[in-house]
Amino acid sequence: MSNSLKASPAGLIIVDKVRQRRGWTKTSTACWWQDAHTSKATLRRFWQGERIQREIFIAICQAVGISNWEAIVDLSDISSIPDSQPSTPFLDWNEAPDIETFYGRNQELEDLEQWITDGCKLVTIVGIGGIGKTSLALALADRIQAKFDRLIWKSLLNSSSILTLLDNILSILDRTVIQDIDRGIKQLIQFLQQRRCLLILDGLETVLSNQENAIAYNSLIQQLNQTRHQSCIIITSREKLNLIDINPKVFCCLTLQGLSTIDTIRLFQSQGFTGKELGLSALIKLYRGNPLAIKLIIPLIQSIFAGNIAAFLNENALVIGDRLNHILQQQFQQLSDLERDIIYWLAIWQEPISFCRLQSHFLISLDPTMILAGIVGLEKRSLIEKWVNENEYSFSLQPLVMKFVTDKLVENTVQEINQVVPSNEIGYFKVLRTHWLLRPGTDDIAGDRILHQLREQLWRNYGATLPEILNQILSLLSDKSPLAIGYIGCNIMAIFHHLHSYINSL
Repeated sequence: MSNSLKASPAGLIIVDKVRQRRGWTKTSTACWWQDAHTSKATLRRFWQGERIQREIFIAICQAVGISNWEAIVDLSDISSIPDSQPSTPFLDWNEAPDIETFYGRNQELEDLEQWITDGCKLVTIVGIGGIGKTSLALALADRIQAKFDRLIWKSLLNSSSILTLLDNILSILDRTVIQDIDRGIKQLIQFLQQRRCLLILDGLETVLSNQENAIAYNSLIQQLNQTRHQSCIIITSREKLNLIDINPKVFCCLTLQGLSTIDTIRLFQSQGFTGKELGLSALIKLYRGNPLAIKLIIPLIQSIFAGNIAAFLNENALVIGDRLNHILQQQFQQLSDLERDIIYWLAIWQEPISFCRLQSHFLISLDPTMILAGIVGLEKRSLIEKWVNENEYSFSLQPLVMKFVTDKLVENTVQEINQVVPSNEIGYFKVLRTHWLLRPGTDDIAGDRILHQLREQLWRNYGATLPEILNQILSLLSDKSPLAIGYIGCNIMAIFHHLHSYINSL
């Protein structure tokens, strides 16, 4: 037998089915090429049906669990094809991340591939942090790379400017060095017209926080969308793009949702669960099928609760994890004051609220179009959910976002009290003035939950002196106007109520 082998088309189908059952991507699951003692580049050549060294071919099959590697080999041309390797398309995956598992998304992959086949030149994959945008883009690129003669994956996480990005891309494509953005865009477009390239820009939202960068990138994307070329650009982002004069024939956008229940169960099974555990369906619904969030809580459930999902749920502790918390913190910092006001109200309600009811809670009456613009901005960032009931739209936060915003709401109110106590200046009150932490006109469990969390934090800070602190704050309100006071008095009295119940229980 030859010293080099390649897989037959039927053999690749066999390998593809096996790797899907394991939740592995074709080339981005690091343990695959590591267990085979080879490289990602060689694994990609295996999938392209190219010849590779016999020992490595066998190792790749065995690493994925195929012992009968002979059934995978293409025997049709072993005697006629020399061992030398044919030329391959230029592929630059240097900035592509490695991922552990990838389940489901079959419909999304089929839709994306069909869009590109039908001539879509600009594809955006948007969704909340951790939902799997990068993993989907990796799986898509794995799937369609053979249709292109150039592929470049660029991560924008550490990209300081569009000039740096253009310089990096063009230096890879044709060793060109540029010093001007307009000229760089023109050269990039010319190359995309001459060659069939697949360009992936991962994490666009990280460069949109800077206004100058945002303008430059929007200009680049706008020109890529409007110019005729034979290439395709895939963009992942937590935010939808603000593009004008979009050509729907060449621009497609996929808003990525969580994994299906079946695929999430497969994810749990890959980590040692049976998929029939009590409470599993409730847990999947609670976390909205967010792959990153689920991967972060699985070790916790296994180590602290011995794999008992129901016991974990009984603690009523929605765990976000440091990685997802960091992602949400980045998005929170980019919100406008109005957008923060809106998500605070949604956190206070903790259930869908109609637009009419939402706007009635604002301390100062605002133009409805301003509030609508704020809602659109939050929806663009995939931070809110939209519900339709009897032809009326209502809005709420996803559970993970709800948990983060609620914690942020409590954190900010504690900071405000900490500033007011030594200064006797109620001007430090922002959230406590503009938001009633107990849902207006109600006395419910949702409001109790926030006030309970706030009272616990204040008790840790002030202990038995807390009643005196609250009375001190109330005395500051005696000569202030209703507008200056806002919801402050209502909130302090509500905290008093919770504090009284807590002291009586000691």
